[in-house]
Amino acid sequence: MNTKLLSPAFLLFLLTSLCFLSGCKEVEEVTVPPRPDIAETLISGEQLREADLEIAFSAAMPLQGNEYLRDLMIVDDRLYAVSSHNYLMSFDLQKSVPVYAWKLAPDISKMCGLKSYDDTLYSIISSDLVIMDMREGTKRMSKQFGFGTVCPPARNDYFYYIVGTDQRIHALRASDLVQIFEGSANDDSEITCVNASDNSVIFVTAAGNVVAMLPDKPVQLWGFRAEGEINSPVIRDNGQVIFSSRDAKVYMVDERRGKLVWEYLTAALLMDAPVATRRYVYQHVDGKGLLAIDRQTGELAWQVPNGIALLSENGRKVYVMASDNTLVVMDSKKMQKIAEVNLPGITHWVSNISGERIYLADKYGRIVCIKPIEY
Repeated sequence: MNTKLLSPAFLLFLLTSLCFLSGCKEVEEVTVPPRPDIAETLISGEQLREADLEIAFSAAMPLQGNEYLRDLMIVDDRLYAVSSHNYLMSFDLQKSVPVYAWKLAPDISKMCGLKSYDDTLYSIISSDLVIMDMREGTKRMSKQFGFGTVCPPARNDYFYYIVGTDQRIHALRASDLVQIFEGSANDDSEITCVNASDNSVIFVTAAGNVVAMLPDKPVQLWGFRAEGEINSPVIRDNGQVIFSSRDAKVYMVDERRGKLVWEYLTAALLMDAPVATRRYVYQHVDGKGLLAIDRQTGELAWQVPNGIALLSENGRKVYVMASDNTLVVMDSKKMQKIAEVNLPGITHWVSNISGERIYLADKYGRIVCIKPIEY
């Protein structure tokens, strides 16, 4: 027997495949030991140490043939990696180990978004709303639509909100997925993003409208108009709605009344949505890099000229992904770069807005978590 086939990654794949083929409803918790060799092939340990960083854990997805890593995302306290064949692995951010692996859907199915509510995950897969158990990775219920969908769904305590290609928001009762009502923009423009809470539902349109409506009926509460298409998704946090537009501006709007709090003009076409932390709103701008806008004042605090995405924050240190595949360490107080780490081969990363750890991966499904060294 070829003992190389008994690697942890292969055993994990075998376990998941058998469960999927046999139709079992539960996937046992799995433990895959850290793979230092994976990390070392992606990132220089010496450069990490010079930047006061170290490997927290590494793992590899058991990809087959022409399969590749498609998405890497953080949802609540889990890191999720999804392959091009809809194979999903879940990692516990605290324990730094894989929790379960699951075949979400047939290889050719299209997945749109992955969100959480209470103890469930939900997504649009092909033309179905699929609701899964967050802890076990098993399907709870699903609903097929007679229309196409254009963006990830949203959820509050009472409804799921599905945006259709018919330019309507369809509200499905959370308990049984029966449609209760539907709504649209006043000008019938295409809806590109939806965000829900128990107090209101906020959606944006391709025409530049940001609209809040009641959660249980299609009645508008307020509307805000930008001069260009809104980049999705919008951020809804701490009573504020934050977004950017193709009109070259980043906006903060009061969530309750829809009144402008501040706007920042970048003087460049914006194609990416911003990322917000407690201190800053980060916006990638072509030709200017990553801008850190003070969340309170709406003024530019500092920028990384070749930056493209926030990776994480650790006190005054901010970790940024740069366009030349380097990790840039910024001192936000001194507004200067203090270190950098080469990341050859890295193709995927996530913005961790709630912790200091950095999550990176390559297209072959090799995943690395980096953390600050504790002295």
